[in-house]
Amino acid sequence: MTTLPLTPQQVLIDPPVTDAGAVLDALAALLAESTGQTAAVIAEALKSREEQGSTGIGHGVALPHARIDGVTEVAVAALRSAQGIPFAAPDGLEVQVFIAVAVPKTAATAHLEILSTLAVRLASEAVRADLLKVHNAEGFFTAMTHSD
Repeated sequence: MTTLPLTPQQVLIDPPVTDAGAVLDALAALLAESTGQTAAVIAEALKSREEQGSTGIGHGVALPHARIDGVTEVAVAALRSAQGIPFAAPDGLEVQVFIAVAVPKTAATAHLEILSTLAVRLASEAVRADLLKVHNAEGFFTAMTHSD
């Protein structure tokens, strides 16, 4: 399984976001810290990708992602919202767990590998439940990166 490039510093727990745009802006700000790109460039890329179709995968989870010019390594950021955010997920549920991925424009394989790794991890009902119960970024990080 691909190693998840996530640290507790790249996790926001229950920030005051109320809509999809605010979620993507907050995630873009986190991704900007580790990609060398501006939050505005990343937010635009994430929002543009979302316009092509929701990255909500169901069960209260979304994986916003984009391939971005100028990004040199895969970067991951996470946000857990206290309340559900409408995100056009296929099951109609609002989303509370967002894991955003920014990858180099030319890294199609790495892009698919990291999304696959995330989807497999988040397919676990136990992992999703843990992510909703944690009280801080360290707990979220642990739930995302450690095996059951």
